[in-house]
Amino acid sequence: MPKQDTTRFDREVHGRPFDLEEILGPTPVNEIFETKGGVPLWVKNGELKSDTVYYGIGKSIISQDEADDDARLRFAQYVEVSVQSIATQQIAENKDRLEENYNYESLVSTNMNLRAVKITERYMTEDSTFHSLIRYGKSEYHNLVTEEIKISLETDIRKQEMAHQAREALRADSLRHKLTMDSLALGRKQAVIDSLDHILKMEEAKQRQEQDRIDLIKNQYAAFLAIKPRHVLIDAPTASIPDSWFHLAGRWNPDTKEFRQFKAGISLWLFSAEANIWGTESLVDQSDLTVKLQLLPERGEIYPVSLALGWISYLDEYTPTPPGAVLESATFDNVIERVSDELEDPYSQQTSFFISGTVGLPQYNNHISVYADKRKFSVAHIWYPFPRNMGDAISIINQADMIQSPEYRNRFDDEIQWQFGLRFIAMPNRFATMISYEDHEVWMLNFEFQY
Repeated sequence: MPKQDTTRFDREVHGRPFDLEEILGPTPVNEIFETKGGVPLWVKNGELKSDTVYYGIGKSIISQDEADDDARLRFAQYVEVSVQSIATQQIAENKDRLEENYNYESLVSTNMNLRAVKITERYMTEDSTFHSLIRYGKSEYHNLVTEEIKISLETDIRKQEMAHQAREALRADSLRHKLTMDSLALGRKQAVIDSLDHILKMEEAKQRQEQDRIDLIKNQYAAFLAIKPRHVLIDAPTASIPDSWFHLAGRWNPDTKEFRQFKAGISLWLFSAEANIWGTESLVDQSDLTVKLQLLPERGEIYPVSLALGWISYLDEYTPTPPGAVLESATFDNVIERVSDELEDPYSQQTSFFISGTVGLPQYNNHISVYADKRKFSVAHIWYPFPRNMGDAISIINQADMIQSPEYRNRFDDEIQWQFGLRFIAMPNRFATMISYEDHEVWMLNFEFQY
């Protein structure tokens, strides 16, 4: 108990002082803590109310600790509304630092409220009942709760920041992993692109080398590439078309002083038509009509190729017979037999399609020509020994024939024969002559006129 002040107050000297107790009476706090019969009033009353003080009164017949816990629980219930109001205000002030769904329940208010609350007084009655009292001034407790809430909020904010940092770190790791994987994928793609680019560059270099080779050949063999092969070999047509409207040709045998062949033809663009008459010893033994269409004019930068398709009609054949055989051959039975032989012999047919192709080989100054119909097959090459200086003025022809029709073989009945020719062109596209060795036995002098 506080020591009583025994100082005497002299009212006569000092006057009458201002005494609140005489005006208002004793304060409720003093009444509450006054003892009657040695028992505090807060123990007897069990419940207290005040505008300036928060109370929590607990009791227990078991232990003092249980009475303390009961006092804390009642104190917490008494201040719950005020604490929630303070917490709501602090949450609103720190809203920009908290998550959007953060609220009062997130603070775990009960544990927070009791964290700094202390028992003010304890008492045990004669019946062994334990009593506990918690008493705090409202302003003091408000400051205490505000500090506790700030500490809790700072702790939660720190936890949120750490969780956010952990999420950001995890997201950054995920992003770094993705970037690493993307970088690896990009590296693989770039490697593929580099490989394709390398292949493309090699292909471009190869094409440039090929084009350089083509340009070199074109420059080196420009004279040969300007040569157009003649429309005829020795006795077989090529795939070329004469450059003139009309052309004439003839073969003369110097030994017999007789003409072997006369030929006349016309040409227009890719088309030509020729008529041939062949004779021996001034007798006509063969004639034919040839029509030719050039399907593929010369194409190709280095190896010019041309192709022609034609049709040939063997108009008639004349075979000299000894005297007396004419009457025998005129009999009806003999005529029937001859017609029957012609029908059975596939080579006795009077018409045939033919094909002819020519390709140039500039490295050898050669043209290779191929001719085929149902009666014979011919392969020939034309060599130009001086293309740079003389062009096609001089050319050498070698022709190999495989003759399937016996009617068109030589008198030795050679199925395969070789023919040779030396051609001179005196006037380009006008006049040419050729000395040829034909049928394995005869030399011929050939003349060609174009107009």
